[in-house]
Amino acid sequence: MLKSLIAVALHVTPLPPTRYMRLTTLEVRNLYLLPSLAFLAALAVLELAGGDLVIADWLYRLQGGSWQLQDAWITNNLIHDQGRNLVGIVLLAAVLAIALSFVMTPLRAYRGDLIYVLVTALIAVAIVNILKETTGVDCPWDLTRYGGDKLYVSLFESVPTNQEPGRCFPAGHASGAYCWLGLFFLARRHFPARQWQVLAAVMATGLVFGVAQQLRGAHFVSHDVWTIYICWMIGALGSAARARL
Repeated sequence: MLKSLIAVALHVTPLPPTRYMRLTTLEVRNLYLLPSLAFLAALAVLELAGGDLVIADWLYRLQGGSWQLQDAWITNNLIHDQGRNLVGIVLLAAVLAIALSFVMTPLRAYRGDLIYVLVTALIAVAIVNILKETTGVDCPWDLTRYGGDKLYVSLFESVPTNQEPGRCFPAGHASGAYCWLGLFFLARRHFPARQWQVLAAVMATGLVFGVAQQLRGAHFVSHDVWTIYICWMIGALGSAARARL
């Protein structure tokens, strides 16, 4: 009944909750192969060809040779701080919905889907945070190139022994939005007519979070590309695993 009500609100016809199918060759291509190729191409441009530095240089010059937006209200207080609060609210809503599914009959049919979305989101954020602790990559604002006191070291280089490792890779704040890409895979199964709107909403939120951090000097573009890919693959793999349950 709940699914029917949601369908009426969205003006779409839902698929039965149990209609999970094995991945087709086309889905493997679209959900795994093409995103992976796009990811590698982006890395080649940003990391290997120096695109990260070109873009960061431009943003730095655009702000008059300093990160003027680092502590600005719109980028720091609104998008960063309040954005983090928004992510926390969404997380609590997901947990509450799962808890209610044990006592509210209409929500029981959604329990597995809600758990899938929550678990993939938590796994994606955990992976991003583990990488932040272990890769040693600095933020642009830490580098001598942009007024800081550290030398630029790419992801594929070793941090100098006399330089403290950074904790800026991948993009952590943007992961708070991209980690919910599981909603897209959920929409593909139940509300395919709305899947692209769901994807656009998640990607747009992540883009706002990511660009704001780049304007502050907190991340290079490649940091966000890595976060998108991690969150996408966790959502895709989780969806495939869910289809076999």
